[in-house]
Amino acid sequence: MEWGALILLAGLGFTMIILEFLVIPGTGLVGVLGLLCLGASVYVGYRFLGVPTGHFIVLGIVAGGGVLTWYVLRMKTWEKLSLNSQIDSKVDGISPEIQVGDTGVTVGRLAPMGKVRIGADVVEAMSESGYIDTNREIEVVKIHTDKIIVKLKTERNG
Repeated sequence: MEWGALILLAGLGFTMIILEFLVIPGTGLVGVLGLLCLGASVYVGYRFLGVPTGHFIVLGIVAGGGVLTWYVLRMKTWEKLSLNSQIDSKVDGISPEIQVGDTGVTVGRLAPMGKVRIGADVVEAMSESGYIDTNREIEVVKIHTDKIIVKLKTERNG
């Protein structure tokens, strides 16, 4: 009876720990239950089969855990479960038609980023001069690969 319970608890414990790592990672509950099952099998060994047998059971569980870990890593299980795709795309740059000094109109409020219309293009821009309300005239100050810096265009008298 004790040997059957011991084998059942140890097998159930190892199975739950494997499930925790391979099938339901991150929850922790299944892994904790697996460790509790292994601990219960050690308890059953010491309580009902004696101290020397309990020591051998602990040694067997540690050795079994090591062999199981080696086997899982050796069989390339992690490679089968891992994502192997690579991202080789890149963000589209700013339209080459937009140049420093071009003027446009804000489509939405720049606080400090928002949409502006420069020519026929509606692009994301960042305000250099703080918040700019909708439908205000702006001027392109700088162009980076992924961002346009604008400022509020001021009327010049003279």
